[in-house]
Amino acid sequence: MNNQATSRASTGLGDDQQLPATESGDHEELLDRFLDDHADWQRWRTWSDETTHAVHESLCLRAELVHEPEKYTRRWRFAVYASPVGARLWHAAASRTTPTGIVDALLRSLATHAAQYPDMDSPGGDEARAEATRPLADSGWTSAPEAPGWVRWKPANSAFFLRHDQLADSTTDRPEAWVLSGLDQHRARWTITLSATAPACALADVTEALADHATLLRQNAAAPSLVRNPPQPPTPQHGRRTR
Repeated sequence: MNNQATSRASTGLGDDQQLPATESGDHEELLDRFLDDHADWQRWRTWSDETTHAVHESLCLRAELVHEPEKYTRRWRFAVYASPVGARLWHAAASRTTPTGIVDALLRSLATHAAQYPDMDSPGGDEARAEATRPLADSGWTSAPEAPGWVRWKPANSAFFLRHDQLADSTTDRPEAWVLSGLDQHRARWTITLSATAPACALADVTEALADHATLLRQNAAAPSLVRNPPQPPTPQHGRRTR
């Protein structure tokens, strides 16, 4: 990578400045917070200001944030390599409105297991797949066959789902064999995808975040709203004369 490591100041924001409270700003703040919490990751910028990279000190783990993505392009890209110049082991991507909590779960999973790469197995067997999706089962999600080779997990309300292509070649990092998806606040669908060789620990961390996100939204939707009675005007007093 022809990148140059830069400091936090390269974002153009000082410590006393904050991004607007928008979907875009939430993702920018997520990257800033992650880099602040992990000294072994550095902010890298390329010749273009369109993206910022978070790169582990090993140069094998990388996350890329696209600052102003087009409507149907990816906001985040993640990749793990066998060595700084080696083959890509697996990759993931997230859309513009993927909840920050789920993106954060993947970022922190990369950081937590950084020392274990590249010697990690992908969830190719039934036992590994069960472990990767256990958070969904523990939250009451059910699975069923879908198209040939595909399995879908979903909660009762079906607003969210996880799909897995069981026929994907687990010896390569293609195609996008795991697809997590849900509805954003505007009822548009967001996705986060992982390749067939993504390790079980990364999938478990992401599916746990997905289950927590779905549960939280369901609880918020079920919570009774407080109806406040507006103040009433005073009752007119008849038969009184104003002096």
